[in-house]
Amino acid sequence: MATFESKKVIVNAPCEKVYDFMADFNNFEKLLPSQVSQWEATTDSCSFKIEGIGNLAMRIASKTPHRQINIVSEGNNPVNFMLDCYFYNYDQENCEIEFILDAELTSFMKMVASSPLQNFVDMLADKIKELFD
Repeated sequence: MATFESKKVIVNAPCEKVYDFMADFNNFEKLLPSQVSQWEATTDSCSFKIEGIGNLAMRIASKTPHRQINIVSEGNNPVNFMLDCYFYNYDQENCEIEFILDAELTSFMKMVASSPLQNFVDMLADKIKELFD
């Protein structure tokens, strides 16, 4: 299992608001790169295609209100993964957020995919910060 931790970012909104946004996959598309196509979502699951990678699907496995969202891969993904979103109260008006991705990667895949996966979790953090600024 390979682990990729985003940088922690401070979002210009209370944790409740950021959590509510992240807890609905209908909003998640706003965080993804332009290479994403064929986006489909419900509140608790989504599927899409990423150019050069293939089709991906995931679902929310568990939620701890205003603290954590656990997302897992679903179906026939090229890689099985788990993505955790952590929300920390920074102060009354701001939330600190962090993304941690655990992926089942072979040694070869780890060499090839480590940089793009690290960039992905950092991009999620940057995009959520931008959305609330």
